[in-house]
Amino acid sequence: MTNLPAPLLRPDEVARFFSVHVNTIYEWVREGKVPGAKRIGGKIIRIPRSSVIDMQKNVEDEELSYF
Repeated sequence: MTNLPAPLLRPDEVARFFSVHVNTIYEWVREGKVPGAKRIGGKIIRIPRSSVIDMQKNVEDEELSYF
């Protein structure tokens, strides 16, 4: 988790962490898949580091359920 630099992350930082395109992060935010995502000034999105950590745990749990 040391790859996450700040308490509030930009969508491009989250995209890099999950190895997805930044548009995927915007889509996840629209779909409500990113808990705690905040819009600042209408267009700017910040995502709490804790939300990304929780999302990563969910991904790991889903991967384990396939075995």
